[in-house]
Amino acid sequence: MDIEVALTALEAEIEPLERFLRIFAASLNTPHMRRGDGDTRFFRYDHPDVRHFCLLKSVVTVSALNASFALARKGYIQEINVLMRTVVECSAHIEFVIEPFNSDDHRAAADGYVKDYFADSKRSPVAEITKAHIKRGNVHTALGETLDDFAQRRGDTKGRIPAVVLNSNSYRIFSNFVHARYPEAIDLFGGRPGEFQLRGMSGTAKDTENLATLQAFLETAATTGIRMIQGLNLRTLVEGDPIVARWYEEKLSNADPMRATGN
Repeated sequence: MDIEVALTALEAEIEPLERFLRIFAASLNTPHMRRGDGDTRFFRYDHPDVRHFCLLKSVVTVSALNASFALARKGYIQEINVLMRTVVECSAHIEFVIEPFNSDDHRAAADGYVKDYFADSKRSPVAEITKAHIKRGNVHTALGETLDDFAQRRGDTKGRIPAVVLNSNSYRIFSNFVHARYPEAIDLFGGRPGEFQLRGMSGTAKDTENLATLQAFLETAATTGIRMIQGLNLRTLVEGDPIVARWYEEKLSNADPMRATGN
């Protein structure tokens, strides 16, 4: 296996999503430079809403994937999986705040979460540290109920594991890498003679594992992008660019109908 060829192919797959995010960003108001305490400067949006929320979470997702491609070339499996935890969380947050909502409570929670997200706008040594305004479990439950309800309406419930369980498990699996749990940390040991691999594990079986992980989460990012386009009614932006439009139609036709419905 030529890992460089495989990674180059994956990088090409993410380019249409990058192109869409640039188009999406250009359709919104531009962030303005503001002055903070002392000589600090920072960018902030004026009157941001759910569109800005989804854009920012998508930007972080794509940046994390691109960083992971660079890490994969050196075989940094631990660090890749830490970044995939970010991708898991950003994707879930995007899907949580867009249509369809499973209840009025879900809609209200989503609206409140977006509002609180942008209210947390100050960063300085003396700024108050705010806590998350929505619990992770509530996000997983709301998304799981939406998917499970769709499965029930399709009659696809036999032997089905509840989506809330799958969502929670995925988050927990990659959180193990963030917290350097025992099995995940000691997985950096190997080679002949055996030692801890501090500069990546390129050239080992971990290369194949990294590629599989990146392929899976590239599809996650694409599926979330499709959902975002649908939930925020961004088809006009998509149709205005032939490359993005072709990507959208291809991904939509291959998407899990339980995660990409309508439009």
